[in-house]
Amino acid sequence: MSIFVKICGITNEKDAYSAIKYGADAIGLNQFIKSPRYVDESELFKIKRVLSKEITVVPVFVNPEDEEVFNFLQIFPNSTLQFHGSETRSFCEKFNKPYIKSINVSNISNHENFLKNYESAEQILLDSGTEQLSGGTGEKFDWNQIPTNFNNLIIAGGLNPNNILRLLDYFIPFGVDVCSGVESKKGVKDTTKMKNFIDFVKKYER
Repeated sequence: MSIFVKICGITNEKDAYSAIKYGADAIGLNQFIKSPRYVDESELFKIKRVLSKEITVVPVFVNPEDEEVFNFLQIFPNSTLQFHGSETRSFCEKFNKPYIKSINVSNISNHENFLKNYESAEQILLDSGTEQLSGGTGEKFDWNQIPTNFNNLIIAGGLNPNNILRLLDYFIPFGVDVCSGVESKKGVKDTTKMKNFIDFVKKYER
């Protein structure tokens, strides 16, 4: 089975189109207004014009109000939701959509209990973070913290074309998520880095 690749922090239609062209399975659209990669409604409609039916659209929320989620679903009704804050399981489930729940591994002492608490999630995303940032730091976490007995994990946090093969040699997850590791500057993707990252994952053989 091929490894799921999500290109997160897409901010414009050009980068969305490139991600699709190079073979990404999903794009992440940040809906946390304080993020430098936040995508507003007008840009969402521009991005929608270039998307193929095969691509999975993943809005990334951090402790949103219900209205924010429903407004996004008016534009992309078939999205897989990603919750990157302290949202409860019941909150994540209330929209009747598949969802990804993110863990900041530095803040969770018992990862297996956390995963069991969110067993309704399609996937669990493991990310690095700080007390101020729940993810998107561009920093790699200690892969020894990965609970390798779970088969629905997406690994994020500091991944890039230079280290992705080392991760896959250590552990093959359901999927990988990359953001700053394929950027030329914050919020703008580097097409060569993005293509190389996707190629390395899709052509990986142990």
